[in-house]
Amino acid sequence: MKVERAGDLIFQTYFMVDWKTAKQTPSEHRCMQCGGQLQWVEPVKDSKGLVYDGLVCHTCRQILWVKKE
Repeated sequence: MKVERAGDLIFQTYFMVDWKTAKQTPSEHRCMQCGGQLQWVEPVKDSKGLVYDGLVCHTCRQILWVKKE
């Protein structure tokens, strides 16, 4: 996935992602709210080349974006 500016990820809600096409893999992390298993979302790259990994909880409909070092 690509975005113009990394700051736009802050405003990207669960419902703005097409989950049928977004590649996902299971993670070892659990959701802090419901305890369910989180999924890694394919990396997102912005126009400056910064890459962000995402963790999603489909039960709570929450996404967490983390800058990749």
